[in-house]
Amino acid sequence: MKKSTKVLVTAALASVVFTGCNQYEKSLKILPNEIAQANECISTNKEYEKDCYDLISYKNSIALLRLGIKEYGQGKYTDAYQLYTLAKQRGNFYANALLSELYFKGRGVKQNQEMGLKLLEDVEDVDPIAAYKLAFYYLSKKENADALELLEYAAKNNVKDAQLKLSKIYAEGKITKANPEKSKALQKAYEDKTNSFISKIYGL
Repeated sequence: MKKSTKVLVTAALASVVFTGCNQYEKSLKILPNEIAQANECISTNKEYEKDCYDLISYKNSIALLRLGIKEYGQGKYTDAYQLYTLAKQRGNFYANALLSELYFKGRGVKQNQEMGLKLLEDVEDVDPIAAYKLAFYYLSKKENADALELLEYAAKNNVKDAQLKLSKIYAEGKITKANPEKSKALQKAYEDKTNSFISKIYGL
C-alpha cells in the first residue's frame, strides 16, 4: 500500500463493526457519488489507476475497496483485509462480501466461518453480491426457497453469476419447477456483460 493509504489504515479498528439499517440508508445516498468519482480513475494504465484510487481513498470508500481488490490479487491479504475493514467502518456495506471471503478462506485473518457467514447475512438485503454468495450456504443446507429468493434478488440486480446459476436451476427443474422460458431469459441477461453489478462496484 502507498504511505497515504497506510496512514488511513492504521486508524482502523482491529475488529469488524456491524452497522445498522439506518447506516445503510445513509450509505445508499452517498455511495453512487463515490462510485462515479472512483470510475474516473479507471484506466488501461493500471499503475495510474492504482495511484488515482490511492489519491482519493481518504474520502472515497469505493476507492478503498478497489485498492483492496488489487492487493488481494497480488496475494497481499493482510493489506486487503485492512482496506476492506476501513471501507466498512466508513459505512460501505459492499465491503462485507469481500471480508467474508477472507474469513472463509483464512486469508489475511484467522479463518472464521461463522464471521464470514454473519458478514453476508448482515447485508443480504442491500448487497446483491452478498446475497448471491449467501445463497450457496442455503443451497448446502437444502433450504432451497431461501436460496432462490437470494438468487432472484441478485439476478435482478445484474450479478451475472446469479443469472447463470438461476438459468441452470430453472432449466434442470430439480429444486424448483422447471421454467425453460425464464431459463432462456436469464441466460440472455447473463450474456449481456454491459451492466454487470460486480463490475460497477469493484471496477473490474
